[in-house]
Amino acid sequence: MKLAVFDVDGTLNETERYAVRAYRETLLAVGRPAPPDARILALFGEPPQRIEDVLLRGCGPQVRGEFARLIVKKESELMRKYGKAYDGTAEMLRELRQKGIRTAVCSNTTAEHIRSVLSAIRLTDLIDYSQPLEGGGTKTDSLRCLLKKTRPEAACMVGDRRFDKKAARDNGIPFVGCLYGYGRDEVLDADFVADSPREVLRGVLRLLG
Repeated sequence: MKLAVFDVDGTLNETERYAVRAYRETLLAVGRPAPPDARILALFGEPPQRIEDVLLRGCGPQVRGEFARLIVKKESELMRKYGKAYDGTAEMLRELRQKGIRTAVCSNTTAEHIRSVLSAIRLTDLIDYSQPLEGGGTKTDSLRCLLKKTRPEAACMVGDRRFDKKAARDNGIPFVGCLYGYGRDEVLDADFVADSPREVLRGVLRLLG
């Protein structure tokens, strides 16, 4: 079995369609100033704890708790209205499966959030396995757990941020860097760089032989 492992935000999910607005409105609701959009975009794909540390620096547990509750509600609301996969993503995943390559997601978020996103962007039926962030682990740990559970003969990681690249390197698998995501400069040294989901398909097929 060959396996293509995908990050979600900035790789499959065009997250800025709803998440920037969700963060801005939630920050204002808890009495915090919203940073520039570019600052919010730069946090996409980070673990939730890291996002809170940046956006709520100096805030106590009450504000953090309220923010965590409200952001889930606001993101879910806007995601259902505006959520969308990058153009060509469904076709790319479908073609990989037609060629016998299984698909998985590995994301720095909860299992429930992964399910919600895949449903909103209509990719649920095109993903075979899902691996959320567990405990205090890192993306390297999550990818290792996924590979241990699935035991593919060959695998590659597809993502748009430095921690996707690090997870691939740490687990000894090749990496496709998505230049259309949120960390273009972070993935320029990937084993294959892709400007579109169609290019991702080409990269995965090349790296998995």
